[in-house]
This record gives sequence, structure tokens and C-alpha cells, in this order.
Amino acid sequence: LDQAYEYINWWLEGWAGAFVARQGYYMSPTENVKKYLEPEEWDYWYMGKAAAKELMDPFGNPLVPKGEVRDGGSYLDRFSNIGVWNSLMKENDYLVKRWTEFLTA
Repeated sequence: LDQAYEYINWWLEGWAGAFVARQGYYMSPTENVKKYLEPEEWDYWYMGKAAAKELMDPFGNPLVPKGEVRDGGSYLDRFSNIGVWNSLMKENDYLVKRWTEFLTA
């Protein structure tokens, strides 16, 4: 259990978030991620600003040319436009029943 918590703490500490940010993904807590990104990377990936310089992927390869703007805007803008709905597949009742049988076997 201690190792699981160590892994979770490492994952949320910031380095991993910066690694995935350089691929276009987000992770919370964002302030921890910010510590591991260059200001130009933070501005592009999280603030929605034009790339002030060429940005690299996590492996050091060119990914974002200078001047490019990310579709969808800033982190806040992107997450303000999420739409969610609840839907269940027609097999839901069957699968829940079978899963419950499995768990109680």
C-alpha cells in the first residue's frame, strides 16, 4: 500500500504531468505541472497563447512551431466547454447482473 501511495504522489507531484502536457494532455494539480514546464510551454499548453518558440515533445523532437496557437484555447476555456451525458448500453442490466454474480461467487 505504501508503494501505491508513493507512486500516486510521484504521479501528481508534477514531472509526469509535464511529460504528458508535452503531448497535449492535462493533469491536475496544474500548479505542480507548471513547476516542470518552461514558461513558453505553460503559456502554450495551459494558457492558450501562441508558442513563443518552437516547442518539443517529451522526447526532444520538434512538435509545435513558433507562433502556433492550440485549437480550443486555454485550459480553462477547453474545460468550460465539456458536455457530458449519461447513457447506458442496452446490455447494461445483463452485464451488471453477471458482474454481481461473479463478485458474489
